[in-house]
Amino acid sequence: MTIDPEWSDLVFVDGGTLPPYSELSGVTVADFRIAKVPVTWDDWQGVRIWAQGRGYQIAPGKNLGPDHPVVDVNWHDAIRWCNAKSEREGCDPVYLMVRSGQVATGKEENRESDFVVVNSEANGFRLPADSEWEWTARGGKLSAGHKYSGNEKPWKVGWYWNNSGGVVHPVGLKQPNELGICDMSGNVWEWCWDDDGEKKRLRGGSSSNDASGCEIARRHCANPSFRYCRIGFRLARNA
Repeated sequence: MTIDPEWSDLVFVDGGTLPPYSELSGVTVADFRIAKVPVTWDDWQGVRIWAQGRGYQIAPGKNLGPDHPVVDVNWHDAIRWCNAKSEREGCDPVYLMVRSGQVATGKEENRESDFVVVNSEANGFRLPADSEWEWTARGGKLSAGHKYSGNEKPWKVGWYWNNSGGVVHPVGLKQPNELGICDMSGNVWEWCWDDDGEKKRLRGGSSSNDASGCEIARRHCANPSFRYCRIGFRLARNA
């Protein structure tokens, strides 16, 4: 499969308020942009190779195929990659690392003691907030109220235990949701920006989860240093 070039674009999403039946009920989301599919291996490797010669230390990730989501990346890998992509495309990096009172752009390997802050005015690439991710998965203002992202039938919109064969599949093969966004129910878990105690939020479920694990409402979390063969991420950007 050849990746449609327009999948690399970020979709503009009108903001709004999450519904009463959400755990984030009443949270208001501003306008933003989000990728149609998770970051693929092809995208990941292109930025990573460029970044290696410019001081970035980014983990290799795992190659399941050029059009598959990159996996085996932790939260720190994802934010360093976002900064590298921002720099490569002439944008302002979003993430800054505070280490021993000094602010750095995050090219170097992160340590558990590092404190990551956001430049909210930056025009670069970033992880979606937990609320942005859910607003997108629900279809934003076009939401039809589905349990899964785009349909009541999980096999229509995602890869999960019953139809995946236990493996991760290429992006964009399933029906998109109301906003034209794919793969938000199943295939790979996706890192979000938000903290959950000392852990970071994961959303979406994966090819190894049952259908209930891929529901929009399902929220999970993991240590930001955790890497797993079914965790990837999706890009977002300020509107």
